[in-house]
Amino acid sequence: MKKLKQKNYQEAMSRIEEIVLNLENEEIEMDELSAQVKEAIELIQFCKTKLKSTSEELNEALKKLEEE
Repeated sequence: MKKLKQKNYQEAMSRIEEIVLNLENEEIEMDELSAQVKEAIELIQFCKTKLKSTSEELNEALKKLEEE
């Protein structure tokens, strides 16, 4: 399995989409299936973490604006 090389949300999402297309088109050999599913799970976790931290940052910024 590849190490998570994506450094931003968009790259991670693009890779997830690529993996999903491969699964839908049955373009993944059985030996590679497990590795790509695990990679997709790691990418999804990365995206969820990124979304959560971005949401928290935005909420904090909005809170500061309201206090001013």
